[in-house]
Amino acid sequence: MQAANGRRSFLQGMVASTLGLPALLSGCAAPVARLAQGTPVEQITTASFATLQSNGLTRGGVVGFDGHHVLTCAHVLEAGAPSIRLRRADGAETAASLVARSGRMDLAVLRVAAGFLAPAERAEAPPRRGELVWAAGAPSIGSPIAQGHVEAPDAEMPGFGRGFTARMPALMGYSGGPVVDEDGQLLGLTAALPQPGAAGALAFLLGADIDGLAQSDRQVFVLSIRRAEAEARRLLGAAAA
Repeated sequence: MQAANGRRSFLQGMVASTLGLPALLSGCAAPVARLAQGTPVEQITTASFATLQSNGLTRGGVVGFDGHHVLTCAHVLEAGAPSIRLRRADGAETAASLVARSGRMDLAVLRVAAGFLAPAERAEAPPRRGELVWAAGAPSIGSPIAQGHVEAPDAEMPGFGRGFTARMPALMGYSGGPVVDEDGQLLGLTAALPQPGAAGALAFLLGADIDGLAQSDRQVFVLSIRRAEAEARRLLGAAAA
């Protein structure tokens, strides 16, 4: 058990220094809604996506789950989550509070003001190898929209859960944000770089995700929305009990 917990802590620290490095994420490099226009990710970025800010720093994204809750990756939250604010593409902001973190996967459920985000339309079918996908995020430098394709439609990353891997130019700040199919339906949440190498250290030194900007087919692990949805319902049920 101690070994498993140590491995989980190591992996979470590794990912926090890659896709969710908070010191670098002071804001979005370009308006996500504008760049999403005409793409399958347009609807979700307009109605069901927001950036997550803690202590004045943008740490990643969230997606609407139901009328009162949103989902994000647990690793983007600071310990204790002292102050969380969400910012929509139209500039509207609201406070959010942590309901629960999952002990099974890289997932957190937050409570927000009713109607702040619409529930994202979730895909019914699992992803297919080679299928085109789009992601939205909140990088400090670079595009907040990425396009790529599914690499492994069924994959598991220890400590982060089960989902799939994709090849796309996702940058630091995409964690917790949506990955959608060609119909704009939610397939999962961007969660990790399975092989980050020295990307996190380089970004810390340079103040930007230079490694990511230079790559067009970065391997990205995406947490399955079907798995996340089931876990979120379990967490909400436990919180209400």
